[in-house]
Amino acid sequence: MMTSRPTTHSLGRAPRLMAAAALVFVPIASSCSDPCLDATADQQTCAGQDGTGGSTTAGSASGTASTEPTSTRGSETADGGSAEASSGGSTTEDDDTTTGEPATEDFDAGSLIIPMDTDFQDMGMLRAYGLVHRLLREGISVRWVIRAGKAYGDVDFEATSIDVASGADVGSHGYRGGPFVIAEPDAEAALAIVLEWQIDYPETTVHQTTEPFVGDLGRRLYNAPTIAVFADGNEDIARDYLLAAAIPDSTGDLTWPDDSPDMFTPEEVAGSELDDDDGALFNGENVPRYCQFMSMHWGVADAEANPEVVAEVRAYLTHNTHFFAECQAVSAFENLGHFLTPNGFEFADQPTEYDFFRGDEPFGQLDGTFESVGGSEPAYSLPPGDSYFFDNTVIITAAGTPEGESDVWMTGFLDGACPPDAHECPGSGKVSYLGGHRYDVALPISGHPTTQGARLFLNSLFEAPCALE
Repeated sequence: MMTSRPTTHSLGRAPRLMAAAALVFVPIASSCSDPCLDATADQQTCAGQDGTGGSTTAGSASGTASTEPTSTRGSETADGGSAEASSGGSTTEDDDTTTGEPATEDFDAGSLIIPMDTDFQDMGMLRAYGLVHRLLREGISVRWVIRAGKAYGDVDFEATSIDVASGADVGSHGYRGGPFVIAEPDAEAALAIVLEWQIDYPETTVHQTTEPFVGDLGRRLYNAPTIAVFADGNEDIARDYLLAAAIPDSTGDLTWPDDSPDMFTPEEVAGSELDDDDGALFNGENVPRYCQFMSMHWGVADAEANPEVVAEVRAYLTHNTHFFAECQAVSAFENLGHFLTPNGFEFADQPTEYDFFRGDEPFGQLDGTFESVGGSEPAYSLPPGDSYFFDNTVIITAAGTPEGESDVWMTGFLDGACPPDAHECPGSGKVSYLGGHRYDVALPISGHPTTQGARLFLNSLFEAPCALE
């Protein structure tokens, strides 16, 4: 995937490039009982290893974009070539990651749209992610439609639709915030699931289109990500986010109890000291059991006392997986494991105004005002002279600061092996860091800007490489 990158907010250091080992991949079954790893189809090669990663320029304070976007983004298929969508029409542009052209899809009338903007999803913003997870568990593929090159707050596509619950005419609307779309013929099967979901969660808005429309494919989602939570003493933060979205554990329990089979203590994650892939994240045959692992606030001293946990997570990230850390867990893992940086982080003060980058990436999908929260580590800076392994790792940072100074939301592949905007990177998983201790889950989201942090967390669940084709 060859894309242009802005020079704004770059520390000027050439990205470190690493050859990635081949990895084979098979999707999770709809039951989510197996990880989406190791099996039949070869993954594509790592796209764009010349260091060209897409990004958008900064936005102003209070969540409004201040400049026009300056980049484009490609979109890929599992074999790295061009392909028609599996349902709901065909791609209308080259889908090859080396072209730099976004893949677009023609959606038929009757497609379902899960809005992700405050106009229609203000009260259901978090439950909307739960609905996506439910659809994927039921074997329904979902398109994450994100306009290539857009800035924070821009429209992704326009469509004419009706409201599923009420039948009311919505008319033509410019959908923002990275809406999810279920194309025909999957939309017919999905409609029954949506109606059942809305009985329990009527705040979740879904529209059905009355006319065809065209949208850019940010991601094609096929697999409900399997999730493991680190019982690091602050697992209740992850529990709150998942409960707010109505995303259950592997037993179907929405409460994520302490005895959930997907909740692991440091000792369980560490396993033995003989191998770095024999802890609870692995299946006993060196294969990860989960697509997503998260730590919400593990202490730095705890990590230093149990470095095998960090070693296990690094081994886990040599597969097609995703690791999310928040607040002090960021330093606990990064400063010992050096997943995204050569020398780790220093923490910074909480910003009050923000710049937004890479508004056309799934991790950057928000709508409305964003506000970070405090805590022991509300933001992060790199030591003087350092930079991330790959430029364009940062999505949200303090207004007017370069990448690597007062960063709040960052994501990239392990060791900078691929550009952060690549969909998959053979031999390297995705790592995401969020500053701030505990974000709210209060709604409407337009009136609670600190709930946006919970939305960033949920974005990361579905951007995980394991959820893709």
